Amino acid sequence: MFKLVRFLKGHMPATVAAPICKLIEAIFELAVPMIIASVIDVGIQNGDKSYVIKYCSLIGVLAVCGFLISITGQYLAARVGIGFGTRLREETFKKINKLPVSATDKIGGASLVTRVTGDVTACQNALNMFLRLVLRMPFVVIGAFVMSMIIDPVLSLTFFAMTIVLTVTIWLVLKLTMPRVKKAQRNLDEISRNTAQSITGSRVIRAFSKQAETKSDFNAVADETAKTNIGAARISALLTPLTFAVVNLAIIAVLWFGGVKVNIGTLTQGQTIALINYLQQAFFVIVNIGNIFSVFTRSSACAARVNEILDAPLPENGTVTEIPDCQEVLRFDGVCFAYDGDYDVRDISFTLCKNQTLGIIGGTGSGKSTIISLAEKFYSPAKGTVYFCGKPISDYDIAAARRVIGYVPQRAACLKGTLSSNLRIADETATDERLKTALELAQATELLDGIGLDGVIENDGKNLSGGQKQRVSIARALCRDNVLYLFDDVTSALDYRTERDFINAVKKVDGAKIFVSQRISAVSSCDNIIVLDGGSIVGMGTHDRLKTSCPLYAEFCASQG
Repeated sequence: MFKLVRFLKGHMPATVAAPICKLIEAIFELAVPMIIASVIDVGIQNGDKSYVIKYCSLIGVLAVCGFLISITGQYLAARVGIGFGTRLREETFKKINKLPVSATDKIGGASLVTRVTGDVTACQNALNMFLRLVLRMPFVVIGAFVMSMIIDPVLSLTFFAMTIVLTVTIWLVLKLTMPRVKKAQRNLDEISRNTAQSITGSRVIRAFSKQAETKSDFNAVADETAKTNIGAARISALLTPLTFAVVNLAIIAVLWFGGVKVNIGTLTQGQTIALINYLQQAFFVIVNIGNIFSVFTRSSACAARVNEILDAPLPENGTVTEIPDCQEVLRFDGVCFAYDGDYDVRDISFTLCKNQTLGIIGGTGSGKSTIISLAEKFYSPAKGTVYFCGKPISDYDIAAARRVIGYVPQRAACLKGTLSSNLRIADETATDERLKTALELAQATELLDGIGLDGVIENDGKNLSGGQKQRVSIARALCRDNVLYLFDDVTSALDYRTERDFINAVKKVDGAKIFVSQRISAVSSCDNIIVLDGGSIVGMGTHDRLKTSCPLYAEFCASQG
């Protein structure tokens, strides 16, 4: 949690003022029992009504002043907490968008959402509580003990014994509770993941009537979370009766021994009442300390998860921002890469020159999309080098390189907004004419005629068909002039005629192009074709050459007619 203190920048005056306000409130609170003792021992005992009224009025003034100061402290603490949470959430979100794809894959989308929302909120609430209570609490406990020592050093030992017993009790409860709390926090990630999977895969689940199984899986995770939380709650529930028992025993001890001292005249009735008040003040503070430690332990686990994102190393970014005009656009030189374990692609070598087209074909899991990801600099090769425009791609600034690479992912991505806002993700300055030209090249004129550039697109393109979403993604990449275009199986949802028209149209666009597909029709007209099998190149050449020299390619041709 302390590593997040830097996000308090700009809120330091309020951060200092909030606990000071609560400290002043505590001073007023500690003064009240002594005034009450004076009212009992002097005013009431002597029947002096004016004395009673005067000091009761003083108690009222202290109460009003303490209330106003407390409200001020609460307000300042709330402002600091909200400001801290806002900055932390913004920085965490920014860092997530800068993380390499490998890091986000490892953490998982559901966990990232939980960390940006629930975990940051837990840290914010912990800070708010810290500013309001943490400085005030030890002052009240120590102050109450000192005041009890002033009243009667012997009876103050009761206070000391109560404090030790309460502290041990709270420590034992927390020690048994915290592991369950941390486990419950991990279970929340699983619930988020399960929920997200159920929503995104709802059509498949319904199509195969798997609602019962999906509900059963979710209930299993939810029940495990509930059991963990209930187990923690049962142990925590012991805290209140145990602490009340200790305090009541302490009060009985004070009344017992205090009564004896009152009878012999070494202690007054008012002082006895003051001792009980100080015991109660300390009791409520110590119990709250237990609750605070519970909150802080939970927030500490949340802070660790947020720090995992903030401290995650970013990929090394090059310094070259100018993309030179060169004949050789892309070259893979002995490239190997592994997601986890053995290499998923190995010894990949090829060259793609200016305005050339390269087709990559292979079975599922053969490494086609991995090559595209390496060319887009989503991943760095474990071995070998990827060259872009004559330099290792690692030498380039990521943003500069991607500004001249038109990328169309395998899974078409549409964001909530309009058709034009989705296209202008590639180039915010693109004119309407450029957008229309891109849609025509992508064979998406029916979208232009149907909903128009200002037509609404729902989140994830839910109001579009699969083919329409693919063509919007294609048009997005064509909204600007690029050195290299990467089309990762972008015609899978298109009919063969639309696919043919798209390929013929996009070939006229300046720039080197890579077409990844499992369809022969999508790659057959490329200048060069790579055939992948098991992550390795098993054939390279033109369509006609590969039909006779590569058995796997010939098999693809035969199976697809």
